[in-house]
Amino acid sequence: MPSKVVQLCRAMAILLMLLALPLQAKIASEELIAYMSQLEGMQSDFVQNIYANGVIVESSKGSMALAKPKLRWQVDAPFAQVIIVSPERTEIYDEDLAQLTIRKTAAGQTATPASLLIHPERILSMGYQVTQIVSAGIKVFRLVPKGSSELFKSLEIAFAQGRLDALRILDWQGQQTQIRFANVLVDQNLSPALFELTVPKGTDVIRD
Repeated sequence: MPSKVVQLCRAMAILLMLLALPLQAKIASEELIAYMSQLEGMQSDFVQNIYANGVIVESSKGSMALAKPKLRWQVDAPFAQVIIVSPERTEIYDEDLAQLTIRKTAAGQTATPASLLIHPERILSMGYQVTQIVSAGIKVFRLVPKGSSELFKSLEIAFAQGRLDALRILDWQGQQTQIRFANVLVDQNLSPALFELTVPKGTDVIRD
């Protein structure tokens, strides 16, 4: 008889834990949204490394600026590139190629990390399992899509002392992109001109 009581207690404990998981995920999602909502008027430097099988296969550095609903992503090295993301379109200017690519913002682009920075409120409605880990004073939120249609397998967003510290993106081929931010400033009065591209005359324009 005692063994049946023990089994029942264990079953109840497991059931309560499973029932608590959706609530914990919702709390983690709401806390992540609160952190990301404070990134308005943000400027920072970044270093981006792409890993395959644990080895760096590509590295770049530059700066970024965020004034919702627009994002500027500027790569300075090894090759100069500027990306402007807006609700209507994404503009990619490659200086070395003298080429500007303009793409309309499609429905499938709402699942990109850039879109989540611009529209963090979408996290609750886009089918992600969100968990939170705190280690050495750094809060890490891990997003795992419930379906396989998203562009990434998992996305980790890390905050140190309330400021954006890093992004880690794992794609479906096992390749990992790690972006570390430095000199982060928020609540900056950013000029609208920062989110407008002026390219030299003769630049090849491609429209996708």
